[in-house]
Amino acid sequence: MSERRKYAAIVVLFLAGFGMIALASAIDAYWPLFLTPLPYALIPWMIAHARAGRDSVSSRGEDLNL
Repeated sequence: MSERRKYAAIVVLFLAGFGMIALASAIDAYWPLFLTPLPYALIPWMIAHARAGRDSVSSRGEDLNL
């Protein structure tokens, strides 16, 4: 995944999290708040997964195109 796509995905996940909070406020319900941690949990997983992929490539001795 390119840096630009990863950044865009992070922004979309942040907006989804804030959107869930806004939805909970708009409909005066608590259930969207239980789903809010999901997008926020995906952000560190996505960053760690991308970093692990880069580390495995560099450990094989291949060049990284950063």
